[in-house]
Amino acid sequence: MQDSNQEIIFVIAIGGVIGLLLVGFIIAILYFYQKRQQKQEREITNLKEQYQKELLNSQLEMQENTMKQIGQELHDNIKHQLMVVFSTLDFFPIEREDPNFEILKESKQEINNIINDIAQLSHSLHTDRIYHIGLLESIDAEVGRLSKIKTLTITYDRQALRNYFDGQTNTFIFRIFQEVVQNTLKHAKASNIKIDVFDEEDAFFIIRIKDNGIGFKVTENLKQTKETGIGLTNIYNRAKLIGATINIESEIGKGTTVSLVLPIPEE
Repeated sequence: MQDSNQEIIFVIAIGGVIGLLLVGFIIAILYFYQKRQQKQEREITNLKEQYQKELLNSQLEMQENTMKQIGQELHDNIKHQLMVVFSTLDFFPIEREDPNFEILKESKQEINNIINDIAQLSHSLHTDRIYHIGLLESIDAEVGRLSKIKTLTITYDRQALRNYFDGQTNTFIFRIFQEVVQNTLKHAKASNIKIDVFDEEDAFFIIRIKDNGIGFKVTENLKQTKETGIGLTNIYNRAKLIGATINIESEIGKGTTVSLVLPIPEE
């Protein structure tokens, strides 16, 4: 009888061990299955992000090529035609005593100003120039061009002294800067724009653009619309690709402040 009980206990113990092993085996399978599924989900997410980045890069590269072509066309064609007109005016047989002399002189001066403006505009559209002279110098030149707008007062303070980034990042930062300024000129109805370019404790590079325009409701205008959506989309897309943050603060009747914040890479 005692032997029989021992056998029963032994069988129960063996059954328990086998049951525990089976449960452990099932748990292990479920665990590894879950880990594998999570890994696959991460890989799919990474692939999607990589695809989106490559798609954004392609779109922005196409935009850069288009702007480069426009800049080249302005420089090679429009500027050349204006120079021909400017030179032609020199052959008008008008003496200083003629009442039309001053009109002709002013017209030539205006054409010369337009030629210079086109040259600066074509340079700002040309990616190679940003590579050549650097980000900060490109911003300086763009502010100089904007300062010629008679209805606008530009206050510019550049405390940053170094170009921290590589060529493509510089190009994206400069295009974001241009896009923000163009949105301001087009929509804000501002008479004053304050531009600050600085670095914060050698950790962050910051461009802050503040205007005294009509302002807008940020949450509503972040949705894509015909008027503002494309510009904002380009700004956020470029910022995302270079790891920058865009902060927009605005209030109706109290203007808008747009800040680009980008971590400075370690040397």
